[in-house]
Amino acid sequence: MRRQQKRKKVRFGRAAKAVFLLAVILILLIELDHAVRPVIITMAQYQARVSSILAINEAVLQELEEEKISYEDLVTITRDEEGKVTSLETDAAAINRVKAQLTDAVSVHLAALELEEVEVPLGTLLGWQIFAGRGPAIRFQVVPASFVESNITSTLESAGINQTHHKILMEFSVEMSAIIPGYTTSVEVSTQVSIADTLIIGAVPEFYAVADGSS
Repeated sequence: MRRQQKRKKVRFGRAAKAVFLLAVILILLIELDHAVRPVIITMAQYQARVSSILAINEAVLQELEEEKISYEDLVTITRDEEGKVTSLETDAAAINRVKAQLTDAVSVHLAALELEEVEVPLGTLLGWQIFAGRGPAIRFQVVPASFVESNITSTLESAGINQTHHKILMEFSVEMSAIIPGYTTSVEVSTQVSIADTLIIGAVPEFYAVADGSS
């Protein structure tokens, strides 16, 4: 009888120790998750931003090369008898056509990110130099969470004595999501890409008309 009671006490003691150990491990894991999660989310947002900007730049460059879009296709330059530039006027129809093409191309490239997995070592995510590139890989997907918004802008900047740099810029904005095992985080991404530019020698043109390419 005593032996049975003693065995029961031993079993109960072992079970209690096991439960206590599991509880301690669970608490430690929860605390680790609370400590590491903000860092992982921040790095995941950074990776989502980098991946999306690279995709946007690649889409724009590829489309510009394939369509052979040049500055002269978008802007009409008027000169006087002496060859001095008197006016710059953007072609609204051409601007809107290029804008639509580039926006579609960017949307396709961003959607393709959904098929790719990004892997970043845990040591890199934690931001510790000594562990950079080490540890188990954290896998997550980068996917667009909203429609791509685009806007055309134009700038005139001084490029030296009696020289002006004219740029046609396209700004893209989209919300990206990084899907990490256990949770998802989102980040707003905006970037500008030059789609055409030229260097004007002489004074700044007196007349400068810009097509409205906002959306």
